[in-house]
Amino acid sequence: MTQTISSSDNKRLAKNTFLLYLRTLIVMGISLYTSRVILSSLGVKDYGTYNVIGGFVAMFSLVGGTLVSSTQRFLNVELGKKENGDVNKIFNTAIGIHTILSFVLVLLFETFGLWFLNTKMNIPEGRMFAANVVFQCSVCAFLLNVLCMPYNAVIIAFERMKAFAYISLLDALLKLGICYLLYLVEPDRLAIYAILLLGVSILNNVIYFCYCKQHFSEITKLRIVKDKDAYIHQTSFAGYTFLGSIASILANHGVNIVLNLFCGVAVNAARGIAVQVQHAASKFVNDFMTALKPQITKTYAAGEMNKSISLVYRGAKFSFFLMLIISTPIFFKSDYILRLWLNILPDYVNVFVRLTLLYGLITVLSTPLTTIILATGKIKGNALIIGGLRILILPLSYLVLYLDYPPYSVYIVIIIVDIISIFTRLFILRSITDIPLSGYIKEVLFRVAVVFMVVFSVNYLVSIMFYESFYFLFVYVCISTIISLVVIWCLGLKSRERSFTIELVRKYYYKKRK
Repeated sequence: MTQTISSSDNKRLAKNTFLLYLRTLIVMGISLYTSRVILSSLGVKDYGTYNVIGGFVAMFSLVGGTLVSSTQRFLNVELGKKENGDVNKIFNTAIGIHTILSFVLVLLFETFGLWFLNTKMNIPEGRMFAANVVFQCSVCAFLLNVLCMPYNAVIIAFERMKAFAYISLLDALLKLGICYLLYLVEPDRLAIYAILLLGVSILNNVIYFCYCKQHFSEITKLRIVKDKDAYIHQTSFAGYTFLGSIASILANHGVNIVLNLFCGVAVNAARGIAVQVQHAASKFVNDFMTALKPQITKTYAAGEMNKSISLVYRGAKFSFFLMLIISTPIFFKSDYILRLWLNILPDYVNVFVRLTLLYGLITVLSTPLTTIILATGKIKGNALIIGGLRILILPLSYLVLYLDYPPYSVYIVIIIVDIISIFTRLFILRSITDIPLSGYIKEVLFRVAVVFMVVFSVNYLVSIMFYESFYFLFVYVCISTIISLVVIWCLGLKSRERSFTIELVRKYYYKKRK
C-alpha cells in the first residue's frame, strides 16, 4: 500500500524540518529559562493566576487554530490543482470568515468572559484588578492572532519554514527581554507582564503581515469575494472542525478552570509548568509535522493516495520516536530537573510533568490521522464522534475532583479518552479512505508500542544507577538517547527506512567532504 516518496519531497521535508529544529533548540532554551525567571518574579499565585486566565482566553483561541487548519487545507488543495487553483480566492474568503468570527468571540469575551472571571473564578484576594488587566490583554492578543491567521496559513502552505524560524527566534528574544524588565519594575508585575506580552504579539503579527505582503503579494492581495458557495463550503468545513475544537477546549483549558475551582491557583501554576515542559518537549515533533502536513494534503489532493498513506505512516512513527527520545530522560529525572530549573516548586508539579509527557506521546499518534481526514474533506464523522468522546473529559474530570480524588487524576481521564480516540479515528478513516486498519496497527501502533516498552524498561534500570548531580544528569541523558536510538533502529524501523536513513547520512557526509 506504500509508494516511494520522491527525493525532492524528502529533501524539502528534511530541509524544512532542520530549519524548524534549529529554531526550536534556541527557542526552547530561552523559553525554559524565561519560565524560571517569570515564576520567580511573579510568585506561585500570580503565575497560576496568569495561567488560568490566559488559558481561559486560549480556550477560544483554539477556534482560530481550527480555522488555520481549515484555511491551510483549502490552500494546499488549490496548490495541488496547479494552474487550475485559485489561491487568492481561498485566502480572501478566509479573511472574511476570520474577521466576522473574531468580533463575535470578542463580544462573547466582554460579556460572559468578564462575568465569569469576576464572579466565579478562584482569584487570590487583592489580585482582581491585575486579573482583569491580564484578561483584557489576552483578549486583544487573541483578536490580533485570529485576524492574522490566514497569513500564517499561507506561509505554512508554501512551506516557507525559514520565516517561522526567524520570527519565533525574535519572539523568544523579546520575551527574554521582558524577563529583564520585570526585575526593574516594582508595581504590579503581573499586569506589566501581560501588557508587555501584548506588545510582543502585536509586533509578531505585523511581521507576519509584512512578510506575506512582500513574498506573496498576489496571493494575499485583498479583494471582496462574492461567491457565496465559497463561503458556505469553507465555513461548513470549518464548522465541523469547530466542533472538534470545542471538544479540545473543554478537554484542555476547561480542565484548567475545573482545577482552579476545586484546587486554586497554586495547582494552576503546577499545571502551567507541566504544560510548558510538554510544549518544549513536543516542539520538535510539532515542527516535523508542520513540515509534513502540507505534503500529506497536497499528495492526497493530487490523487497520489499511496504516497499520502506512506507519509501518514512515516509521520506517525517518526513523531512518536522523536517525542520518545526527548521525553524519556525528562520523565525519569523530572524531580531533579525541576529542582535544577526552578527556584519554586508548586505542589503536584512533578507528577503533572510525568503524566503530561505520557499524554504528549499518545497525542502525536493522532496528528497524521487527523491531517489526512482533513485532506479528504469528509470530516463530519470525525468531528461528531471524536468531539463527543473528548467532551466527556470535562464532566469526568469534574466528577473525579468532586469525589475528592487528587488533582492529577484529571490527567488519567485525559489519557484514557485519548487512547480510545486513536482507535476511533482509525475506524473513521477506514470508512472514508482505503487505508487498512491492519496496516496502521502493524506498521505504526505495534512498532511504537514495542519500542516504548523496551525503551522505558531499560531506561528505568539505568536511571536508578545515577546519583542526582548535573554531571550524572548529562551522562544519563546521553545514555538514554543512545538507548532510544538503538532500540528505534532495531525494532522501530523497517529495512527500507533504515536504508533510506543510511543513504541520507551518506549523501550529507559526501556533500560536507566536497
